Amino acid sequence: MPTDTTRVEEGAAASASRRSFWLRLMPGVLLTLIVGGWAFRDTHWAELWASLRMADFLWLVPHVLLLQGVHFLRAWRWGRLLSGIEHVPFRYLNEATAVGNMLFVLMPLRLGEFARPVLISRRSSIRASAALTSVVLERIIDGVAVALLLEVALVWLGDGTDTLRYLRWGTHLMLAGFLGLWGLLLLAYWQRALAVRLVERFVGWVSPGLARRVAELMDSFVGAVRQVSGPGQFLSTALLTVVLWAVNGLAIVVLAQAFGCEGQGSGCSPLSLDLFQSFVVLGVTVLTSMIPAAPGMMGTFQAGVKIALSLFLPAAVVNGSGLAFANVMWLATLLHQVALGCWMLGVGTVRLQGLVARPINAP
Repeated sequence: MPTDTTRVEEGAAASASRRSFWLRLMPGVLLTLIVGGWAFRDTHWAELWASLRMADFLWLVPHVLLLQGVHFLRAWRWGRLLSGIEHVPFRYLNEATAVGNMLFVLMPLRLGEFARPVLISRRSSIRASAALTSVVLERIIDGVAVALLLEVALVWLGDGTDTLRYLRWGTHLMLAGFLGLWGLLLLAYWQRALAVRLVERFVGWVSPGLARRVAELMDSFVGAVRQVSGPGQFLSTALLTVVLWAVNGLAIVVLAQAFGCEGQGSGCSPLSLDLFQSFVVLGVTVLTSMIPAAPGMMGTFQAGVKIALSLFLPAAVVNGSGLAFANVMWLATLLHQVALGCWMLGVGTVRLQGLVARPINAP
């Protein structure tokens, strides 16, 4: 039977945990307010509302269907990465991806990223740590793909505004960061002991104790990489990555059709995007979404769309119909992920009970 002292200690621990949670959440909320304030500071509200009133929201149907296609492609790609360890039925991949993506957008600090590995480890013999490795590889592959796409697109746009220069710097940093991680993984794949020693020595400058823990984690991670990577898996993953980002770009083109502002006296400026422009919007939005903002990515998402649209549309269109388009795209993406995750929780085999209680390196 718990004593009064035990209750006090448990209450203090719970209180400290809540304080820690809010302290970690507040910087993201602050960034959301700052970036969101910048995104909406020059908004032409009358034109924005007129654009929303005149929008043909039937275009949301093919847009959401394409988003669902992207979801299926992500689940399929994840299965290919994991196939070196075990063939996981698509049903389980689909459920874990849906719930994991929902938690990713709803939880602070991107903690939802840890959900998928744990969920798939419950439906297979794959260790959660190995599944987490596959998720990390996915993020690196996506990061390199989007950064390369944006590099090419920005070169095609040529020189000109300060916005382009800042975007180039951001894209260079993004590409360098993900290529650096890729290079470290390649080194670790071929020279496992050397990579572990380098990481231990580098982190050891800060803290010897932390260096040992990071080196152990690195060693475990490299072991998992050897399980989930191979030539066949890499080629199929690369192909699926190209396809899913192409479908993502097409979804943006389709949604833009809703904002043609047809009809005289509509009070809004028409907006349309070709496939190239949609890829620019996609790349810049991914870049700004890397800002560690509050759950839901509100503010950073709209800022990314606004920056991209400003590269090829007049400011009057960007601050009216453009922001209406940005808000609808953000809301459609968010609701699709949340609704799909909730649906899988209701009709699927996924359960959230004990999700955070299981250690990530559990078998």
